Amino acid sequence: MRTLYQFPISHYCEKTRWHLDHKGLDFQVDNLFPGLHRIKSKRLAGIVTLPILKDGERVIGDSTRIALYLEENYSQAPLLPADGELRQQALELEERFDRLGVHVRRWLYGQIKQWDSVMHAMLKVYRPWFGLRDAMKPVLINGVQKLYGVTPERVAKSQAEVLEGLALIESRIQGDPSRYLVGDRLTLADISAAALFAPLFTPAGTPWEGVAGHDAKTQQFLDELHAHPAGQWVLRRYAEDRQRRS
Repeated sequence: MRTLYQFPISHYCEKTRWHLDHKGLDFQVDNLFPGLHRIKSKRLAGIVTLPILKDGERVIGDSTRIALYLEENYSQAPLLPADGELRQQALELEERFDRLGVHVRRWLYGQIKQWDSVMHAMLKVYRPWFGLRDAMKPVLINGVQKLYGVTPERVAKSQAEVLEGLALIESRIQGDPSRYLVGDRLTLADISAAALFAPLFTPAGTPWEGVAGHDAKTQQFLDELHAHPAGQWVLRRYAEDRQRRS
C-alpha cells in the first residue's frame, strides 16, 4: 500500500495528490503534525519537508522527485510528452513553477491579518490531544512566519515573483485559459503550476476553499487576479483535469 505523508493544506502535497489521482494509483494519507513532522520525515527520507511517498519499500521525498518517480514507474496516463523538445519544456516549467510555489506561500502568509481560519484549515484533521493542538497555535504561527521568511521586504519580493509566474502562464497559453502550457494535453508543468498557484484562487473542493484571514484590500487584489487569464486557467484546470479519488 502506498502512503503519502503530508500536510493537507500544503500546495506541494496537493501537487503530489494530483499526480497520484491522475494515474489512478490508490494511496492512503498520513497527516503529520506541523513541526513534529520532522521526527518522522527525517527518519523516513532524511528531509524536513513534505510530501514524502512510501511506495512499497521505496521512499521518495520532494514533490518533483515523486513526480519523476511516478512517471518512470507507472506508465499509465503519462504526464510527459513523447516528443523530446516538448518533454524538456515540460520538465523545465515544472521546476520553475515548483520554485515559484515558495513565493505563493510566503506572499499569502504575509497577507494574513486574522489567523483563526488559517489555523483551523491547517489543524482540523488532527485530534485535539487534550488541548495540545490548540495550545500549539501561537507556536505554529510564529514558526510559520520565521520558517518561510515572512518579512515585509521578502513578501514584497514574493509578490513580484508571483506576478511574474502568472504572466508566464499567460504567455504560454497566449491568453486562452483552455490551452495547456506544453502541447495539447495535461503535463507535469500544468499540474505544478495549477496546484502551486491554487491557494490564490481557492478552487472548489481544495483545502483552501473558504479560508480567509486577509483584509479587503488583499481580497480586491485577489479578485483582480481571478479575472485574469492565468486565474481562469488555474480554475479551469481544476474543473476539467483534477480527477480526485472517490
